[in-house]
Amino acid sequence: MKLTPQIVLIVVVASLVPLSVLGYTIAGMTSSAEEAKQGVTTVSQEYLTKAGEEAVRMKAQDLALAVQTYIEAKMKLENKTMLTTFDLIQDPKFRSLGAQRWGAKEYTWVCAFNKVAGRDVAVILTHPAFTGQYEKYLGVDVAMLRWNETMPELYNLLLKITENPEAPKPVCGYYHWDDPETPEKEEIPKYLCHYPTTIKVYDPISKGQLWVVVGTSAYIDGYFQYLTQNPANPAENIASEISKSVEGAIQQVYYALGIAAAIAIVFVIVLAVFTTSTITRPIIELSNTADKIAEGNLEAEVPHQNRADEIGILAKSIERLRRSLKVAMESLEEALK
Repeated sequence: MKLTPQIVLIVVVASLVPLSVLGYTIAGMTSSAEEAKQGVTTVSQEYLTKAGEEAVRMKAQDLALAVQTYIEAKMKLENKTMLTTFDLIQDPKFRSLGAQRWGAKEYTWVCAFNKVAGRDVAVILTHPAFTGQYEKYLGVDVAMLRWNETMPELYNLLLKITENPEAPKPVCGYYHWDDPETPEKEEIPKYLCHYPTTIKVYDPISKGQLWVVVGTSAYIDGYFQYLTQNPANPAENIASEISKSVEGAIQQVYYALGIAAAIAIVFVIVLAVFTTSTITRPIIELSNTADKIAEGNLEAEVPHQNRADEIGILAKSIERLRRSLKVAMESLEEALK
């Protein structure tokens, strides 16, 4: 095997082996980054879910305080010790206060719950959907509206507030609801919170005293789309932001690796040209000169004698050999005369 290919092969191996090791390391880093991204995404989603649930709970709690304050003021103004469900249903200000829109597509409502004669009673006092032709359903027990048959999951969650009729506690939980934004029927989880007030109202229909309770619910994913899909931050969600950051970093690493590989290739080409022009070609020229001297051409000019490297040393040695042979031949010719 000739010298030039050997030198080029050595350089190629010396250049590509570190690049291969670097590439393998980067591949491992990429895999680790993907795993880290998945982990961060999962944890972020968990915290987002918790934050969304807390936002729903706080909304219900804040509105419950406002509703309680309003009812207490109304009772004082009207000089009553207890209002009826109809008093609140027929009050536009109360209905406006209790049925609010918030977030992306979330809303609030006010109900009244309790056990009356051993039976669970739940009536809607105000709700954004109970307007127009549906306003007649305000104050009607939701069991009479067949919610226990048509929406059993939601119905059972609503009645949890009556499990402690003497002192109702806040109740939160998930139920499935059809997403109004999709043309196909797609039931997705929706988080609901009911927060009781400390006020009771009299229900003329059931003839019982019911606790006033404020409720709200939200599609947790939709709630955070509202926070993240806005002109100031057009990203779809935090997970996509993490993915974009990681992918951008990976692209930068691959870009740097590509530049390093290109530099290595250029280096190999330059080294091959340099080796050919400064090492192998002079050696071939010296070999040809040595062949001429061996054939008897003692006047042949030995090139590269002015070089200070090993090629120059070899050229000077051949030149000394040429001179020695020339002197020996001249002495032999003199002796033969």
